[in-house]
Amino acid sequence: MPRKTIPDGEKRIQNFAVYRDTSSRASFFDVAENPDLFTEHDRSTFFTGRTKDAVWLRFSLAPADDPEECRYLWIRNASLENITVFYPGAEPVLAGKKQPVSSLKVQARDWYIPVPDSVTASDSIYLRVETATIMWIPLQAVSSSKMIKQIVNEYLFFGVFFGIILAILCVNAFSFLVVKNFNFLCYATYLSSLLLYQLRVHGFLYLIPMPFAVLEAILWISLGCLGIFLMLFAKSFLSLAKRMPITNTILNTCIALFIAQTVIGIFFSSYWANQIAYITGFIVPLIILIAAIKIYFSGHYEVRFYLVAWAAMISGTTIWSTAAYIESRIPANYFFTVGTAINSLLFTLAIFDMIKMELNEKELVVERENYYRNLSRSDPLTGLYNRRYLSELINRLESDGEMPTGSALIMIDLDNFKMVNDTHGHLAGDMILTKTGTHIKKHIRKTDIACRYGGDEFLVFLPGANETAARSIAESMRNDILADFTYSETGEEIKITVSIGVSENRLDDSFDGLFLRADAALYQAKKLGRNRISVL
Repeated sequence: MPRKTIPDGEKRIQNFAVYRDTSSRASFFDVAENPDLFTEHDRSTFFTGRTKDAVWLRFSLAPADDPEECRYLWIRNASLENITVFYPGAEPVLAGKKQPVSSLKVQARDWYIPVPDSVTASDSIYLRVETATIMWIPLQAVSSSKMIKQIVNEYLFFGVFFGIILAILCVNAFSFLVVKNFNFLCYATYLSSLLLYQLRVHGFLYLIPMPFAVLEAILWISLGCLGIFLMLFAKSFLSLAKRMPITNTILNTCIALFIAQTVIGIFFSSYWANQIAYITGFIVPLIILIAAIKIYFSGHYEVRFYLVAWAAMISGTTIWSTAAYIESRIPANYFFTVGTAINSLLFTLAIFDMIKMELNEKELVVERENYYRNLSRSDPLTGLYNRRYLSELINRLESDGEMPTGSALIMIDLDNFKMVNDTHGHLAGDMILTKTGTHIKKHIRKTDIACRYGGDEFLVFLPGANETAARSIAESMRNDILADFTYSETGEEIKITVSIGVSENRLDDSFDGLFLRADAALYQAKKLGRNRISVL
């Protein structure tokens, strides 16, 4: 025998009919005694968007071999506020957001209402719903195992979602503490509001005993903060005040709308606050998306992740904001949930990408500043410091009292350099100067200061060095320069020698005194025949 097919939850509901009570005052006896008030429907789902009407459903359960198949009525809309089920010969069963969670037989985010064993397929069941949220009543009859499986799957789905949001929130909060970037603060606050809002609209906060007024206040405060900080994030990230002042002003107006929506929702009417919320929920993402597109195509490619994130965001918010007007078999909140999880990741990537680009720009600025700083204090031909920087450094050391007590100075002069320039040309002379700078740098320490003091004169200041160490360094430089040679433009070999003066500072000596003695020593070396070292 072929195996019997178990009908799904919708097929277990039969004779489904609907009555809209525009006065919201009809009692169970009024509707039960007037069957003509009801209109037959071919599906066990009723949708009419937002309405102030009370909606009555009349239906019966399909015959089943196993009563367990229809153990619970399942209404898959966690936002419904007032639900009353009338079973034949039994007390009305209350459910919905406005009922204390402790009074429910099944404490879950959706509504699971037990079906009494006495109910048969011939009995008419009446269900009344009144809510300020979307009037969407997807009704099924399910077994205990189906209910448990559904609850587990939903908790798994939302557990992953809330885990992602919480992880991203921690990353943004920590990043703000580290880099002090305002975008991280705005986005972390937005994520906190989003987390609270999602916990509220998906029914998880309902599982914590609290007055319905508090639940409503949490809803409107979290939704208001969500919108406000998302706009502040957009204004800051896109620099709208500078790039698009008109759009910036429009968003300021929308911030005022979110504040008004929050006040109206808490103190006046959830119905009208919802009307504002669905309008702003569609318009604000669209405004920001258009602004991001314009900024991207104007050459600011750093907003690329932000643009993709808003595309994901607007997909979810569009479905969510149109849920009051268009029926969907999948709750709109699920689209919004998945959309926000994706765009949260993308928004965080966008912030890090922007900071990376800012850091790269800062590095370029620092490199440029270092280049010009080095240019102002170094000799472009030899790579050594110039005379100006040496003077500034010595003056700073002397004024701060940080001039080393033990130090030496080497003064180097190229012998007959003018003759080399006149004979072989300035190009050959420049090559000799460059090589001389290379030989000097080869023999100095990191703490030593070498500079090109004049046309063919070089100074090397050796902090902490005595006369013996300075003479040894000077001798190494002289030998390297002597062993080297350069070719002229005509291929002639050019060798150069240097005369060097060395001096060690004395007690209570100044740099000027040290300089004068090194200069005198250099003069003495030249007088004695050049290509030698003289010490004073």
